[in-house]
Amino acid sequence: MVDTIYSVVYALVVYALNLLGPIVPIAPSLGPGLAVWLSYLVVGAIIFAFSLVNVLVFIWWERKLLGRFMDRRGAMHVGYAGLLQNLADGLKLFRKQPFAPKDADELGYYFGPTAYLVMSVMILGLIPLSFGVSGGVVPLSLLVALALFSFAPLFIFIASWSSNNKYSLIGGMRTAAQLVAYEIPLLLAVVGVVALTGSFDLNVIVGDQARYGWFGLPLFLGLLLFFVAMLAEVERIPFDLPEAEAELVEGWSTEFGGMLFAFTMMGDYVRALIGSYLIVLLFLGGWSMPWGLSNFPLSGLVFFQVKTYVVFAIFIWVRASLPRVRTDQLLQIGWKRMLPLAMLNIVWALALVVWGWPTIHWPVL
Repeated sequence: MVDTIYSVVYALVVYALNLLGPIVPIAPSLGPGLAVWLSYLVVGAIIFAFSLVNVLVFIWWERKLLGRFMDRRGAMHVGYAGLLQNLADGLKLFRKQPFAPKDADELGYYFGPTAYLVMSVMILGLIPLSFGVSGGVVPLSLLVALALFSFAPLFIFIASWSSNNKYSLIGGMRTAAQLVAYEIPLLLAVVGVVALTGSFDLNVIVGDQARYGWFGLPLFLGLLLFFVAMLAEVERIPFDLPEAEAELVEGWSTEFGGMLFAFTMMGDYVRALIGSYLIVLLFLGGWSMPWGLSNFPLSGLVFFQVKTYVVFAIFIWVRASLPRVRTDQLLQIGWKRMLPLAMLNIVWALALVVWGWPTIHWPVL
């Protein structure tokens, strides 16, 4: 049995409750239910803290790389090399008083950004970061993660409609049109990987890449399609029409300030983190590395994080290089270009299943 974060936390919680027995006699008598719920809380706190740290580093990484692309230095004044700038910005936002616009639907106004962030963080509990480093073993982890990922348009539309702002509503409508247009190629690109592995378990998908090599090699078209679709799904340039600062002020999040704006920004970067994770897991071997580079402790987790930040660096490179596309261009790319290519990728993947692919034995941690 593979030890997961939950199993380790559960064992520690049970041990702690047994130690508290002489001090708090009621603790052991509550039975395993208390240990289970405490374990859920601890694992949730670990996942949230991990996502928060990665979001802060992602924003710093983007500021520094964009600065280099634009021939400047980026954030540099708060902390060493500007590492604490994002923490200072976050504290500033959380200190601001939240308020809803006049005639806004307050339930939807506060629920939309909060659910957008919570649903994004939930997905991280399904993603394995290395062998045994995951919230738990979920046989359909890929399918569940993609299903949760697709809830974002609903929460964004609720937030935009409830804001009582026409710019926000236009941004929400653009989000619905864009994400529907690109979710289909995104899911079809995943079909090729599932066809090769025969599983929706992300651990199995990473393990099978020891036999095939990284799926990004035989399924390069699928990797390219998944990457472009993920850019659209996380609303990054050149597909950032739902925000479109130049024409919609800030798009669907125009009316959000303070803590709620921080939720929307953090949700965007958590989704970018999840997108980078999925690209690495599905096409770049996950935590596996060739050439015998897996001989030190936690090497799988280190390699996985390095690959993730390299993928996000390409996201940033695209942002610095390409202009925003028009709405008609965005929809044409999704429906008329990517959809046929995604079908072609499925045919190619099925051909690999029938004819086989030369095996490359790479060590998997």
